[in-house]
Amino acid sequence: MMLSMMISGPKQPGNDIDVYLNPLIEDLKLLWNEGVNVFDAFTNESFRLHAMLFCIINDFPAYGNLSGYSVKAHKACPICKEKTSYEQLKHERKIVYFGHRRFLTKYYMYRRLKKLLTDTKNMTFFPLP
Repeated sequence: MMLSMMISGPKQPGNDIDVYLNPLIEDLKLLWNEGVNVFDAFTNESFRLHAMLFCIINDFPAYGNLSGYSVKAHKACPICKEKTSYEQLKHERKIVYFGHRRFLTKYYMYRRLKKLLTDTKNMTFFPLP
């Protein structure tokens, strides 16, 4: 198993991440399509090793860089896309997202707080249970 990890800093590649990841992608293509000969010291034999990328774990900004999807502005939710519920605050450049109650279970305690969760004049932030 191979673990490849990146932790971005002040000089992160940003949207040019594809240039940074290109060598890894080329190696993964080779490992998937052709494989490489490796030696197993336990059995004293050589074999053809094939490999694949199983999963990636990243935060939301990194998801945007890796996928090329915009995780900012009006259509920031990759699940909702065109149905993203948002409102731009008056006298601010900030965008606030609403409509997340639809993902809560039917009897969840915050599901009934429609006014509290959609009132942009009295923005109330409260801790989740």
